[in-house]
Amino acid sequence: MQCRITSYNIENMRQLFRKNRFTDDTADRGNAAATTLGKIEPHIAGIVEASDRGGDHEFFLQHPALQKLNLKVAQSTHRRGKQDLVMYYRDPFEVVSVDTHYAFYDPWIEDIDNDSIKEQLSFERKPLEVLFRNRHTGKALLVILVSFKSKGVFLTTDIHQYEHLALANRKKLYGQAKKVRERVDTLLEENVETPVVIMGDLNDEPGFDHFEKLLGASAVETITGNIYYPHRIFHNTLWHYMETGREKDLWTTEFPDRIVANFSMHRAWLDHIFVSPGMLLENSEFRYISNSGAIAKKDAAATLASDHFPIYCDVEVPVPLP
Repeated sequence: MQCRITSYNIENMRQLFRKNRFTDDTADRGNAAATTLGKIEPHIAGIVEASDRGGDHEFFLQHPALQKLNLKVAQSTHRRGKQDLVMYYRDPFEVVSVDTHYAFYDPWIEDIDNDSIKEQLSFERKPLEVLFRNRHTGKALLVILVSFKSKGVFLTTDIHQYEHLALANRKKLYGQAKKVRERVDTLLEENVETPVVIMGDLNDEPGFDHFEKLLGASAVETITGNIYYPHRIFHNTLWHYMETGREKDLWTTEFPDRIVANFSMHRAWLDHIFVSPGMLLENSEFRYISNSGAIAKKDAAATLASDHFPIYCDVEVPVPLP
């Protein structure tokens, strides 16, 4: 059975609802978000910037575009603010646990840039871990949903202050990615074939910008893994766009320049789904289907719904024949 895993940043989702209903002002965008997600028909969906109110999700999933899917909500008892992290899921998946390792992501001390000065690092929103299992076989799949620090500097300031803030943001972003990578490395040390999905809004693209070159690190490369441990390298499910002449389509958000009002739009690939190396094996319980990663159609509904477009990929999951 092919199952679909989706990551979707629904911009300020909480603002769509009042008393667990769309308002007159937000109904168009709420309907567009539900329609966009419904077209994908996910089996697991990670929602970034999700509402922190359970009733909002119950109403959202009863939308005509989603009701047929019978999605359920996996929400932590640990709230992450008004822009929460939440997962939806349906058969053949069931939830084993949520946020079992929540404390792992508590603030920590580290010399993040090797300058002999230790900094205190933290997450604005801690990653959400949900352990799912195939209810037919009992085999487990860990999905980690993230929302990393933005690299953007949105304050008008002088060049020196801009560079200071931009570099600081990248240090925070790198530190957060490094912490998540530490978590999955521990799992892969125990069993390199452990199926793990890391997905969400990383606020980073592959490669190094000017400030990441100064730091010598970036979030995407850190999550991907260390080349000296090739058996632990995670696979970015959208990378095949680069090999099939679709580079121009490889962006998941666009936004205006908030500092220089030049009326141009920036496009960036900030949303990612990574699968662990074990999910690439033919005998994997949750086998990633090669080149199945995709960005949802950037139609009118998706554009209205959010400043991010959802992304998804497919995995082969064994289920018994009826």
